[in-house]
Amino acid sequence: MRDAIFTGTLMVLFCSMPATPAGHSSVPLRQATPPPSPAREHRIAAAALYSRRSRRLVQSYLRLKLLEMRERDLDRARQVVERKLGIKSLLGETPSPVAR
Repeated sequence: MRDAIFTGTLMVLFCSMPATPAGHSSVPLRQATPPPSPAREHRIAAAALYSRRSRRLVQSYLRLKLLEMRERDLDRARQVVERKLGIKSLLGETPSPVAR
């Protein structure tokens, strides 16, 4: 009987220890930060818009487009010389790419 009381007392103490509230900790708890808004996640830095690499990329793209337009105009002039197109197509507005 004596061992049963001792064992029962130990069981009650050990089982109730985790249920008691912990004392104040010496390290303060970290404050919860709000999640970042979706608009800020995809925002590009202002410096990246004017970086040398971005400028060079846009310049090369525009240069390529200009060369393509010149090539189309030269093709149109060649077709007029070969009499595949009339002179009005050369002197008029540049047709859209769909009009070919």
